[in-house]
Amino acid sequence: MSAIVCACGRQVPTQPEWAGQWITCPGCAGALYAPFPGDKPSVPAGATRLCALCAETIPVSDVRCRYCGSDPTGVRPAPAPARPRSTDDGVPVLIVGLIGLMLCQMAAPAAWVMGSSYEARCRARGETPSGPGHAGKIVGIVGTAMLVLGFLWGVLSVVTQCR
Repeated sequence: MSAIVCACGRQVPTQPEWAGQWITCPGCAGALYAPFPGDKPSVPAGATRLCALCAETIPVSDVRCRYCGSDPTGVRPAPAPARPRSTDDGVPVLIVGLIGLMLCQMAAPAAWVMGSSYEARCRARGETPSGPGHAGKIVGIVGTAMLVLGFLWGVLSVVTQCR
């Protein structure tokens, strides 16, 4: 029978059938993880602590938990800062895209090109393109597809009328 050391300092005996389960310390009622038996010692020599992520017992001197690879204090690194949103407004791209979709489909390819160049400029500056600029590009793509389908429909109708 092995034992694990709780954060309160009490040695808690474990049973082999408890391996991989959470048990309760009788001294402080804290939750303890009963490790699997094997080549990993359940109570390392010297001062130990519990990893905050996987609850394995590790030496205090370890900077990383050898079982899960995390910071044993449970402090997670701050996420990388988000790329700033573009201050260059993409509203003109959206306006041209909507004009191309609703009024004059010849403007739709221009909105697509304007949206692509807008996104490229933003990415070159390390910024995330604004929503209206991206939406204008998508509306331009949809308008261009409708323009092409309308052109093909017109050609098909002329060909069928000539027969």
